[in-house]
Amino acid sequence: MMHRFTLLLLTLLISAAVHAQYPVVTIQQIQTLPLDSLNACNDLSLYEGDTVITHGTVVMNGGLAQAAGGRNLWIQNGTGPFSGIDLYTTGVPTPVPGTDVLDLVAGDSIEVTGLIATFGNETEIVPLNISVIDFGKPVGIQPIDVGDLNDANRVNILPTGEQWEGSYVEITNAVVTSVNFFSGNTRVSFDVADADGNVINISDRFLVQRLPAGGGSFVPPPVGARFDTLRGVIAHSGNGCTGGGGRGYEMYPFQESDYVIGFSAPIISNVNRNPVTPTSSEDVTVFASIEDPDGNVTSATLFYAVGVSNTSFLSLPMANTGTTYSATIPSTAFSDGDFVKYYISATDDSSATSTSPVDGQNQPYFFTARDNGLTIYDVQYTPFSNGFSGYLDREVTVEGIVTASAAAGDLGFVHIQQEGQTSWAGLQLVEGANLATLERGDKVRVTGTIQESFGLTRMSVLGDAILLSSGNDLPDPVEVDPNDFTTYDFALTERFEGMLVKLTNPTDGGVFVVEPNADGNNNFAEYRVGSDLLDPLNGCRVLAGRVTGTAFSSLNFSYVNDSTWISESGVINVPVCVVSAGDTLASLTGIMTYTFGNMKLLPRNNDDAEAFSGANCTDGITSVEDLLRSELTLFPNPGRTEINLQYGFDRPVRGTAELMDLTGRRLQRQALNGTQGTLRFDTRALPRGTYFLRVLAGDQLIRTHKVLLID
Repeated sequence: MMHRFTLLLLTLLISAAVHAQYPVVTIQQIQTLPLDSLNACNDLSLYEGDTVITHGTVVMNGGLAQAAGGRNLWIQNGTGPFSGIDLYTTGVPTPVPGTDVLDLVAGDSIEVTGLIATFGNETEIVPLNISVIDFGKPVGIQPIDVGDLNDANRVNILPTGEQWEGSYVEITNAVVTSVNFFSGNTRVSFDVADADGNVINISDRFLVQRLPAGGGSFVPPPVGARFDTLRGVIAHSGNGCTGGGGRGYEMYPFQESDYVIGFSAPIISNVNRNPVTPTSSEDVTVFASIEDPDGNVTSATLFYAVGVSNTSFLSLPMANTGTTYSATIPSTAFSDGDFVKYYISATDDSSATSTSPVDGQNQPYFFTARDNGLTIYDVQYTPFSNGFSGYLDREVTVEGIVTASAAAGDLGFVHIQQEGQTSWAGLQLVEGANLATLERGDKVRVTGTIQESFGLTRMSVLGDAILLSSGNDLPDPVEVDPNDFTTYDFALTERFEGMLVKLTNPTDGGVFVVEPNADGNNNFAEYRVGSDLLDPLNGCRVLAGRVTGTAFSSLNFSYVNDSTWISESGVINVPVCVVSAGDTLASLTGIMTYTFGNMKLLPRNNDDAEAFSGANCTDGITSVEDLLRSELTLFPNPGRTEINLQYGFDRPVRGTAELMDLTGRRLQRQALNGTQGTLRFDTRALPRGTYFLRVLAGDQLIRTHKVLLID
């Protein structure tokens, strides 16, 4: 104890000298943001980049975090809004001057001199000096609701959630909805939902949640387990309107007492039905595994209703063999085209009841009876605000017209659309064996598993897509007002996910680039196009020039929001124009997608930008399809001593022509300039055989010709 008092005296002397250099602010001052900033998706601290002095109570002992060598913890100034902050030692995790983070104890009152910085969307203070000025202070806990932080899709809600970033909080009555193992099954996080279906991830920032495979002793809760209370500090892994790809606001428990599992209701898992896609003459049997970890299941009931708006659910008792329960919805209850919804309820010998889904009456499972086969509409349509397909994780077969492809000069990703349908009709395809061979206008039949990828419904195709016909007319793009897509509105915008749409001005005045960067202090290659030139806050996000594991935009579209995207996340194949506020278009067409809480337009190539006029693109840009239609003639072929390439373009082009051998080695290269001309390749020194001549405009591959050299 005397040692700590001696340190306190020394600390006070050092503190007096430091105070003269940097401003002293409270944690609340660092963290508080105006509501209009949060509504505009801006959560950057007003002190970002500043070095400040602040005071707070240490929430947990040093050394408990799995990051920064344990030199990561949280401090807070009382409880209430904007009262906590992440203290993180960046770079090589070594002690900073003053007290080492590893020596701090929960309840220590400290003074921190540090730099205010942001990682992702998490505001941090990077310590330059830490001084203990008192100890034994109480650590407050703030009760909050999950719905303050995230919605049912785990998308962060900044206006009500940001105030709890960095705070030690408590949520109650939360049910585990998924358990997620990663890093080779050595780590785990899990999602929990409140009674309204709002979801938060419980992450393993601290050692308390380390699995035995990683040297810990944490036993993950099963899906369906109910926590009386969960406590932890709130971190911000931005998604939604922030443009980030994170998990929203998430919770970091740091001690065993933060997890309090309640008297457990039955756990319902592995819910399935047979058949998955029934006709009107087929009974539908619903199966589930139901167990009770601290008692016995006394009853299980299947509730079902026919019709979207029908709230009168009928009940069927579920019979069981061991832990497998089942009940059958009779085919006499529904007809062709009927929408059938259902959920399961189970009760144990302590009268505890659980349902699956958690909010079963309002967000149930469902299917549509079809005598003539399932449609894309059936896969996509949902009246329920979580946006999930009724065929999630199920294998289905549908047909559609390819509206975007992986062919040269196109979006780079495959989308299909149901003919004759103007809503709920588009679907992204991934992972199919022959998807790269499809072209726009192909009609295909595909079988695959329906997935939800960060809120986007898509199909993971099994095997090959079956080509039914080629050269079909594409569905006309649905014309929409870009301002309708400013924020995600389930009732207004979800129906266009995956569809070919055209952004137009409802007053026939054209559309405008109203905000070159839709993500504030971040940049995720998204800009905003709206129908009001003077309104930068309203309009549809446009994503272009960026390809990552969660961004599926085109590299054949010139109009991007920063020149860094030329080669930052994929190499753009066409000349680049950096958009600026005030640029105009008659219309902008593309595939409407959904990621991280926002609808976004994916233009496929330059033909999707109608009559673009901008300060940085005064000469216009040749479309990819124009280049692909250009006249290119190779002669003589077969040849021996020379090969000539004659070219003709509608407008001047700068490019190259390259003669390659079969291994891909470039043998000769010549510049291609202007609108027309002839290039001569001297082949006298080359052995006879097969070669290839590639023609590129900029970095865009326009054509590849096979060349034969003979005696």
